[in-house]
Amino acid sequence: MEVDALAVLVAALVAVGLPLLAARSGVPEEQVDEIAEIRTSVYASAALSLVFFAGAVFLFALWRDVPAAELGWRVGTVGGMLAWAVGTTAAGLAVVWALAVLGRRLGIEESQVSFALMPRTGRELRGFLLLSGVAAVAEEYLFRGWLQAVLGVALGSPWPAVALASVSFGVAHGYQRAIGIVRATLLGALLAQPVVWTGSLFPAIVAHFWINAVIGAGAWRHLYPDAAAPGTAPTTHEDG
Repeated sequence: MEVDALAVLVAALVAVGLPLLAARSGVPEEQVDEIAEIRTSVYASAALSLVFFAGAVFLFALWRDVPAAELGWRVGTVGGMLAWAVGTTAAGLAVVWALAVLGRRLGIEESQVSFALMPRTGRELRGFLLLSGVAAVAEEYLFRGWLQAVLGVALGSPWPAVALASVSFGVAHGYQRAIGIVRATLLGALLAQPVVWTGSLFPAIVAHFWINAVIGAGAWRHLYPDAAAPGTAPTTHEDG
C-alpha cells in the first residue's frame, strides 16, 4: 500500500478526531441521573457518529484506490479466524475482569456514566447490541484498519502503529475516566494482534462485539457489584 501525505493527514484526523468527537458527545457525570431516560438515544447518536466517520474514511480509501485487503478486509482460513476470534474475546474479557478487580482493591472509581449507559430492559439491550455491532465494525476499521495500516507503512513497522492506534482508541474512551482509558488502550493493543498476524479485521471485529455484548448483557453487574449509584440502579419501567 502506498501512503502519501493526504493519507497520513486522514489518519491523523482519525487519531485525534475520534477522541475529540467522543469528548464532545459524551454525557457529563453531573447528568448521570438523566441517562435512564435517554439511553436508546445515546446509543443511536453514537452509532450514527461512528457510521458517518467510518463511511467518510471508507469513501476516501475508495477515492485513493487503497486495496480493501490492505485495510484488513480479507478472510483467511475459517479455523484460523475462529481461533483468533475466540482467543481474543477470552483474553479481552480477562483484561476487563483483571482491571475491575485491581480497581476495587486500589479504590479507583469507575465512571458512573459507563454504568448508567448499561441497558436495563429488553429494548435497551437490543439497542446496545446494535450499537456494539456498529462499533465493532466501524472502530475496528478506523483504528485497526485505516489508522494502523497507514501508520504502519508510514513508520516502517506495525508495532509503533499499534501503540499509537491503541492510545488513540483509549483516549476516545475518556468518558470512562483514567481507568477506562487504560482498559480501552490495553484492549486496543489486544485487538490489534489478530490484525497484525493474520492481516484480517474479522477476528478483531468478532471479539470487539462479544466483549461489549457480554459486558452489556449483564456481566457488568458482576464485575462491578458496587455500581448501584444514582442513575445506575435498574429502572422500573416495563420491558419493551
